[in-house]
Amino acid sequence: MSARLAADIGGTFTDLVVLDSDGHLHVEKTSSTPGDFKSGVLTGVTKVLDAVERNTQGKMRLTLGDVQYFVHGATVVLNALIERKLPTAALVTSAGFRDVLEIMRTNNPYMYDLKWVKPAPLIPRHLRFEVRERVRHTGEVLTPLDEKAVVELAREIKARSINTIAVCFIHAYANPLHERRFREVFLKEHPDCVVVISSDVAPEIREFERTSTAVINASTVPIISSYLDDLSAELRERELKRELYVMQSNGGIITASTARLFPARTVMSGPSGGVVGAQYLAERAGVQNAVTIDMGGTSSDMGVISNGHALTVDESRIDGWPIMAPMIEILAIGAGGGSIAWIDSGGALRVGPQSAGASPGPVCYGHGGDEPTVSDACVVLNRLNPDYFLGGEMTLDTQSAEHAVAEKVAKPLGLSTQEAAEGVIRVVTANMAKAIRSILIARGHDPRDFTLMAFGGAGGMVAADLLRTGEVTKVMVPNNPGALCAMGMLSTDFRHDFAQSNVTAFDNADWGEVAKQLGSLRERGVERLVEEGLSEKEIDCSYVLDVRYVGQDHYLRVYVDNENLDPAEIREAFNQLHEKTYGYSTPEFDVEMVNLRVFAVGKVGRPDLPTYPARADRDELAAKDSRKLIFDGAAVETAVYGIEQLADGDRLEGPCVVEDPRSTIVIAPEQYGTVDQFRNVTIENRP
Repeated sequence: MSARLAADIGGTFTDLVVLDSDGHLHVEKTSSTPGDFKSGVLTGVTKVLDAVERNTQGKMRLTLGDVQYFVHGATVVLNALIERKLPTAALVTSAGFRDVLEIMRTNNPYMYDLKWVKPAPLIPRHLRFEVRERVRHTGEVLTPLDEKAVVELAREIKARSINTIAVCFIHAYANPLHERRFREVFLKEHPDCVVVISSDVAPEIREFERTSTAVINASTVPIISSYLDDLSAELRERELKRELYVMQSNGGIITASTARLFPARTVMSGPSGGVVGAQYLAERAGVQNAVTIDMGGTSSDMGVISNGHALTVDESRIDGWPIMAPMIEILAIGAGGGSIAWIDSGGALRVGPQSAGASPGPVCYGHGGDEPTVSDACVVLNRLNPDYFLGGEMTLDTQSAEHAVAEKVAKPLGLSTQEAAEGVIRVVTANMAKAIRSILIARGHDPRDFTLMAFGGAGGMVAADLLRTGEVTKVMVPNNPGALCAMGMLSTDFRHDFAQSNVTAFDNADWGEVAKQLGSLRERGVERLVEEGLSEKEIDCSYVLDVRYVGQDHYLRVYVDNENLDPAEIREAFNQLHEKTYGYSTPEFDVEMVNLRVFAVGKVGRPDLPTYPARADRDELAAKDSRKLIFDGAAVETAVYGIEQLADGDRLEGPCVVEDPRSTIVIAPEQYGTVDQFRNVTIENRP
């Protein structure tokens, strides 16, 4: 197997993993650089490649020229949307639809919040334009495109020095002819402009959502293009021969060239890598159902693996704005190691969503932070070894952390410093437990049937506290938990998703035509993957119908066999899924399809995880050290193990701590941990 490299940018740290040609993993972590993320990635690349030579005692030396597969997970698009740091862009719509973006939906997403105000439109009204044209929902052209008006509009937009536009014509999903012709005519007058048409990025019904997706894609093309161009140029100078790959929100990868055209597909690039990594790890460890929680420096990102598959959605919202693109369902909350503890106006302790981030970071980092964070609370409780943080690369400032917690949390609440620190942990884990219940129960799942997989740099520190909530019965902390997102990227397949709207009642459907349409989508997927260097034998396709009861607004995804489309079987599968999801079904009601989907996947060889066989003598496992940790207000002498000591079958009696150079696992007094062959630690409450 050729060498593979993955980089995942987090809010505080950037994780890098190399799989060398002998199948060995090398993991490193470096500080993220929010002002210039590229700089942190390049620093980390140098660091992890140097680690290969160090870890092999000089037997192997890798350069970027030896890397055949470099996958990058970035939050560049997500950050730009949340911070609203977007370039000036324009929107062109059919005549009469200029204000779709501003009208949005008429419903209030927060039922009892009478003060809720819709977010400001991503493109202001003076930069939204109309063109005469009209296509019916059947695809029939009613009013031809006014090409003269297109020429005039191109000249006006060029005169305003606007170089990015989104185009969304009514019913373009049914017939994209006018959007494509608009782009052709427009670019003749303004060839330097980026023109994003809705029929390319979201060829589905729902006018507002399609407009929003096109606008988000257009607005972020310049941002991701600039970032990827600069990063790719630097990597080429360092002799990377293959094109950089980018993680998508749907759990697949695409080339950097494709990512430049479709940045909306990369919004949840980093977090999706964690779920993919957890899915692969769960499969190897024999876990069918898992809820994942990736606790980094800024947030905790949660996903669900049910029956071995990560759950996905066809639409998501970022800062209130919908994106129509398949993506792994991820619930993100402001609960990370850098989340700030504060007292609200009612005198209650709150944690997050504000974060100290990478700069200045928690107080204990000694980089100028002065607000107490979750990491500072862990330092006060002695969960973190101040002399072994990042394997000893950084020494934590215990005294400053204690002072910050005492002054800004303990004193206002009338608590001791240790009580305040435990309060911070209880609040942040309560927020997580609430989110876990939400993401599972909303899907009709019982939390007791799921293993919680806690990873990210901070996941192991709160795993025991999450187990104490009683929502789940066991928690697994993977080996190298801080780098699981990057490790997941090493085993990620190429993937392209295609959709086509076809709103038709089952009884009126021409199923031969449906099969033909699915086949056409498949051909597009195969063609795209072959262009990216895969052979047809490496490509698998899945076929989906979005189905609902006639009269419903929302639909459910039903997987089908394109070689044998049986409407009776599809109807029955839909009724069963509706029963599971919503608690009822109405088989006597008519059903209809809404969208056809094809997921084209180019398979990538899975790397083997390193294994650590059981020792002949179980008594050989002995703590390397001990220190007093605070549990429920009492200082308890706690055994400390190094991750390198553990082997398959080891049992860790709580209280104890497992230290990794990049993470820490805490096991409470009433709990125990078991170690599997991959050095994953599973924590359970004692009977």
